[in-house]
Amino acid sequence: MDPLEHFSIPGLVYLTLSGEPTLSGLLAVGAGALFPDVDALSKEHRSYLHSLLPFLPTLILGLHLRGLPLLFALGWGSHLFLDFFTGVIPPVYPLSRRGWGLSIVITGPRNFGIELKLIERYPDRKHDYRLEIGGSFALAILTILTAIIRLH
Repeated sequence: MDPLEHFSIPGLVYLTLSGEPTLSGLLAVGAGALFPDVDALSKEHRSYLHSLLPFLPTLILGLHLRGLPLLFALGWGSHLFLDFFTGVIPPVYPLSRRGWGLSIVITGPRNFGIELKLIERYPDRKHDYRLEIGGSFALAILTILTAIIRLH
């Protein structure tokens, strides 16, 4: 999943569900949603910051402090949730490099069916990533327009 999607999806949820959204709240959710991909600078992408080991203490601290720290933690959690459906996350990295994800395939229209498959593999080694932002660009525009309306 690309950065625009990681920012836009939780951003839209925040703008929609918050009674009085703020720009700082939107930025906190967005920063949290983008933060886990900092581990792409390490030897493996979807490693340290895609693990539950650093995330859970951050979430607990966010629940205690409320406000922007909680929004940051929720953004981070949204990143892990979304990556679970677009690859794998290693829940206890670095104790184990093994990661899990969920593949959902819908077939049809004649032979309609839904296939769920648990994926188990190791994170990808660091390599050059190709970033395509076609569909997510439209999602980002929608997020910006929603922010203009809701934050006005």
